[in-house]
Amino acid sequence: MRPSSIDDLRELLNAERAKHGRSRVGEKALGVLADMLDRSGSAAVESISALAASNGVNPSTLTRLGKKLGLSGFGELQDIFRRHVAQTQPFYSTRVQEQVAEPADIVSPEDLMRRHAQSECQKVISAVEKIDVKTVERAVDLLVSARHVYVLALRATYAFSFFFGTYLGTLRENVTVLGGPGHTLTSDLARITRDDLLVAISFRPYTRAVIAAVDVMKENAIPIVALTDTSSALQVTDEQGVAVVIDKPFYFDSATSHFFLVQTILLAAVRRLGPAAVEMAKRRERLDQALNVEIRWAPSPETHAAGLRGIV
Repeated sequence: MRPSSIDDLRELLNAERAKHGRSRVGEKALGVLADMLDRSGSAAVESISALAASNGVNPSTLTRLGKKLGLSGFGELQDIFRRHVAQTQPFYSTRVQEQVAEPADIVSPEDLMRRHAQSECQKVISAVEKIDVKTVERAVDLLVSARHVYVLALRATYAFSFFFGTYLGTLRENVTVLGGPGHTLTSDLARITRDDLLVAISFRPYTRAVIAAVDVMKENAIPIVALTDTSSALQVTDEQGVAVVIDKPFYFDSATSHFFLVQTILLAAVRRLGPAAVEMAKRRERLDQALNVEIRWAPSPETHAAGLRGIV
């Protein structure tokens, strides 16, 4: 039986354990599956390396577990937990509870920092291996050719739209970040034409207004670039635009991979725009200087030396 739900996995676990040493899955893998079922919140969001480490096994054990259960591998197995958590558990409080219940071996900020760094680095490397390069290229094509680019993300993901829109506006003309103070989304969307582009960003749990906005844009044949996760509510067909998918959960302690994707698209856009991006950046710099926007402070030699003496 190919599992598609948590109940299916529990049934499989009980059936395999009843075989008393004749299981096709193996005792170690069954132990991992039991742990994942006991901690469904962690199983839904942790990296394959983190789950393997907490169970004292190699990450390949989790890959084999998924395949022996009739799935394509760990990714499809984890999707079952993600759907379960999304449908049955409060997303935010569940994730916070998982962090509160972290193992007692994290006893200092240094331990926490090192463990978190390892986890995020592993997620970025894993994300790079799974991102479809052709979708990135298609997204850059649309970003460069559109008359005007509108960027929409709300709530926690607004940070991505502000970052992406601000730096894209340093590279090309006519970039607008939507969803600012006043939240005049209806008026903002009404300005978008078929010569423009909507960049929509949302990850589980999705923001209803972003999904609704994308649906309206589809109905009006507005090109769309969606930055989202797997099996997303922001699905975009080739005729409607492109969806650049990152197969990682988004939360306050899991956002590095998502910013990496945004940065990668910006880097690709810089290379595609070439000298035009340089000239646009110079124009922005001249305006910043004329408006006295920035403070470019550097310590005097005396201040720097005093600081060094303080350290010594």
